[in-house]
Amino acid sequence: MIVKRKRKGHPVLTAAMLISSALALSACASGDGQPMDAAAADASPSASSDYGKALTLSGVSPDGTESLFVALNDAFAGDWKSKTGQDVSIKQTTGPSSVEKDAVNGGTLKADLTVLGVGTDIDAIQAAGLVEEGWQQRYDYNSSPFYTTVAFAVRTGNPKGIKTWDDIAAPGVKLVAADPKTYSDARWTYTGAWAYAFDQAADEEAAKTFVKSVYANAGALDADEAAAQARFLGGDGDVWLTTEARALALAAGEAQGKIEVVVPPVTLAVEPIVSVVDKNASEAGTREAANGYADFLFTEPAQQIAAEHYYRPRFASIAEQFASQFPETTVLTVDDNLSGWEDLNSVQFADGGLFDQLTGK
Repeated sequence: MIVKRKRKGHPVLTAAMLISSALALSACASGDGQPMDAAAADASPSASSDYGKALTLSGVSPDGTESLFVALNDAFAGDWKSKTGQDVSIKQTTGPSSVEKDAVNGGTLKADLTVLGVGTDIDAIQAAGLVEEGWQQRYDYNSSPFYTTVAFAVRTGNPKGIKTWDDIAAPGVKLVAADPKTYSDARWTYTGAWAYAFDQAADEEAAKTFVKSVYANAGALDADEAAAQARFLGGDGDVWLTTEARALALAAGEAQGKIEVVVPPVTLAVEPIVSVVDKNASEAGTREAANGYADFLFTEPAQQIAAEHYYRPRFASIAEQFASQFPETTVLTVDDNLSGWEDLNSVQFADGGLFDQLTGK
């Protein structure tokens, strides 16, 4: 069960309201994989396409999603083949959101389709003239097909008894975390602390005090999430500030029996977002298939795959099947509970911004 808390002054959505809303949305837009907005109307197969010619799509996805997109790519290739008779393969690149954005804009990565961690990175690709306006309104959920949450990885048995954000701010707790200045995807985890604090009091000064206390428990921040993971699994620290999807995958795999995953009662949604790179796909003659892939992410088969790889699905029909995997929590979002990524990037993460001031890193 997931409760989405709106910005202060707005009502909290009950679980029943959310399930009803999700079912309605999936029935009218996402459930059959069709885009909600007419801007992506050319996503459906066209009789004029040369389906007898195989093609290759170039896809970009967030750091740590390799196995997820291997499964999604295979499923899409089969789905597209059954609908059109065309063979399609996907060349996938994964990495930090800001690095991939720069590669796409610089032309070294001729991506047809991007799934990036931070929406402003696709805004930057749009500003470079590669993505058309209105990209985030092409699909439900602001074009985020599935999501995860900010969570804590702890040692087996949870010796520090960590359950909430307040627990990781307590004196004597050693925190492992990646640096959001060197690794843009870590902006989610830092912002998770800020979102929680602001949700509790709607007071910026109180939020500053809380975030400062959290990061006072961290020594030197790691350059990226892989480095943070290696340090924590190597035995350093009491708690690792990460995402639920990454921690669950490790707890079921290489770190089985070594770590546990704690999703706090109130936390932040981490929402990867999708867009076709319109100019690249049009020039490569792959736009129809690229749109088809984006559509596919909003279908039940893709939602099932996402859940199997520890991402929370958008469809209530799939979420119900994985209820035991995902603990009940109140989910905050950057858009509903904070001021959006554009403002956060300028206020929190610019040189001399609040992150620098509060962490001294």
